Amino acid sequence: MSLEETKASLLAASETADGFLAQIHDLYIQEIRAEEKTLKEALSELHNSGEIDLVAIISGVDKSSNGHDFFTILHAFENALPFLDAGVEDVLRCLLHLTQQAGRNLAIGGVYGAFERFCSVEAHRPGDSVGFILAQSELSAFAPFLSCSILAYGSDSVTDAIQTTESIIANSNEVVRSQAYFTLGRLKVDETQANVIWELLSSSASGERESGCCASILRATINFGDAFPSYWSQIEDFLLTFVEGTPPEVLYEISHIVAFQRADLPEGVLGLLVKQLANVSPEHKGIIDNVDHILVNLVEKGASPLALKLLESTLNVGVKFPQLDYFSRELLSKHRELLNHIVTKWFLSGDSTLCHGVLDLLHDVTGKDVDLEAEVALLGDEVKQVFVSHKAVGWLFTRPIAVASFILSIYETASKTTRKELEQVLYDPLLLSYPGELKRFFQSYIDKSFQASLCERLLGKLHAYHSDIEKVSGLKELMAPRENINVYWKESNKSMQAAYEDASRGSIIDLIATKQTLLYGNSSIYYVHRGDGEQVRQEMQMQSFSHSTEMPRLNVLDPESLDYVLRVYRCERMKE
Repeated sequence: MSLEETKASLLAASETADGFLAQIHDLYIQEIRAEEKTLKEALSELHNSGEIDLVAIISGVDKSSNGHDFFTILHAFENALPFLDAGVEDVLRCLLHLTQQAGRNLAIGGVYGAFERFCSVEAHRPGDSVGFILAQSELSAFAPFLSCSILAYGSDSVTDAIQTTESIIANSNEVVRSQAYFTLGRLKVDETQANVIWELLSSSASGERESGCCASILRATINFGDAFPSYWSQIEDFLLTFVEGTPPEVLYEISHIVAFQRADLPEGVLGLLVKQLANVSPEHKGIIDNVDHILVNLVEKGASPLALKLLESTLNVGVKFPQLDYFSRELLSKHRELLNHIVTKWFLSGDSTLCHGVLDLLHDVTGKDVDLEAEVALLGDEVKQVFVSHKAVGWLFTRPIAVASFILSIYETASKTTRKELEQVLYDPLLLSYPGELKRFFQSYIDKSFQASLCERLLGKLHAYHSDIEKVSGLKELMAPRENINVYWKESNKSMQAAYEDASRGSIIDLIATKQTLLYGNSSIYYVHRGDGEQVRQEMQMQSFSHSTEMPRLNVLDPESLDYVLRVYRCERMKE
């Protein structure tokens, strides 16, 4: 559509505000895939010629009545705003109305950049905007537009921008001060003026007590360092005291900077910021989510020791691996060597929190089980080798493949004495508890000729064990009375039904399907309602599905002894 056609369609719809806004929406959608973009030019020309008052019309937009069209209209206005001939006061009131209508929706963020471009068109607009904002009784509401007003000063007016920013730093309103600090980190200055900016930042920090303002100072300081790398050493010294014992708002800013800041932080600054995150609380979900990304970033940058230090401190304050789901997925799928290092190190420490962390990490692994390999370099003597093997069995007993692969990797380099102990652990309680799953696992090792003699011995012992059980299985003296068996299964079915009902409560299945109980038969009947009102009878055959898992046999045959052994393995500590 040509420019004249666009203007004509807009004028035709301008008799009512609703019709005009609907036309803007339609034209904006049409232009998305069109090569010729004429809407912003048409809107600005119609406004500047006085045929419409675009600012006044947009000031009357009501999100509740415009629905999803609101943000389309908003984006169209953002595009046209820099070209409008309008008063700063009217534009600010309009933008405040739009931000209040949008609420916390992130799509509103574009209005600030549009307003900055609007102010930069004429030299008087930045100063007029700052003066108008500071004169308002609703100062906190208008204050977010201060930074874009000051940043709109031209390159020949940087001194004015710095002086304006310095003057509002003394303001009693914390939102105003926060905007001033944010602006200091964004101003485009030369090396001479950079020293003035640094003096303002460092001097303001000592007297600032509001956490939101401190967070803005931190963000501005990092942006400043990115623009002027020669200041990083001074910034590091400054941060040593500034970030010590910071409130949650500043901790969140630290976590966001380290997780998503594009600046290449020096090693000293990065380490200092990461160190502060050791004080994070599990209740601060936003910070934990950022820490999740930080861990992945650090590992990808080759800073695994720093990542591991942060991970351990995070777990020690009560955060669980399910809260670090991004890092967990990356660790299990891409960083197997680091995973093996973590498992070995944490089992060797004997720390219950870290050992439980290994369990949490592997607990929800689906599909093919994880094969673990111990980092033998950390296991310098026989005592350590046996100790971590016990920990693996105690904490990962329900993941028999992971435990067996971990112990077999130690067995490869172990002494003859240690090998006997490891073989015994593999057999009892592991193989006796999981004869099906581990029998297949050991057979696969025999087929690959890896630790074949050990696996053959273990399977031979298992065969002899089962043969002995078969010999005595028919003895009446060892059989439970039928009444006891009936009572056992009755109670078992009762508890299973109660568990099923408890798990079904609040299930998504209840939201998308209707439950029906079939008293007999193996099919269900339902009716399809056709457009002409006729009902068609349909019959659906029931389909069966099943899921099976191997339960540890020793938990049935000798539950007390098994529980005791696993508790000992989990709780035992290594002598210093």
